[in-house]
Amino acid sequence: MKNSVKVLVVLFMALAGVSSQAQIFGIEAGLGLSSAVSPDTYVNDLYGRTLGVKLGGTIEFDVTDDLYLGSGLMFAKKGASTTEDNLNMYYLQLPLSARYNIFEIGGSGAFYAASGFYLATALSAKQGNTTYKIGTDVKGFDFGLNVGLGVLFNDQIQLGLSYEGGFLDFSGNEKNVLKNTALLVTFGYKFGM
Repeated sequence: MKNSVKVLVVLFMALAGVSSQAQIFGIEAGLGLSSAVSPDTYVNDLYGRTLGVKLGGTIEFDVTDDLYLGSGLMFAKKGASTTEDNLNMYYLQLPLSARYNIFEIGGSGAFYAASGFYLATALSAKQGNTTYKIGTDVKGFDFGLNVGLGVLFNDQIQLGLSYEGGFLDFSGNEKNVLKNTALLVTFGYKFGM
């Protein structure tokens, strides 16, 4: 797990150091619903939605007046509800995405669409009184798609809706395939726009 965290930090620092374009730093938080999905209908029916959260710092590089490439480092809570105790999983997540301002709103706002990927390393996983071992009970790495729509007010305040869908099975049980999903309302503030 320590090596996965190091890889995420190195990737974030490399992205921050590569660009000579203007850099826009910010903070972002998201709150919504998280779940675990499976292609097996029986397994899929065992899991429902639970609270999903993400919080962290962001950085964007302006490519054009309307196109921005971005990343950040996020703490994310994912998981699912079950008939017994909720499954709570905590990740350190590195998003890599592009944001495009589709049209302007007023003099300093914009409606935007964003899309990209995320890389995540599992920090802990727990269900009730049971703590799962990372790498054995729960896989230590996740990779998935993130997409979103939103509004940027005053070139600084961001309000959006985002979806994250994992591509990788996080279950350590070879008989079950489980993937993370989350639908979040996001709030952000950008410094230096």
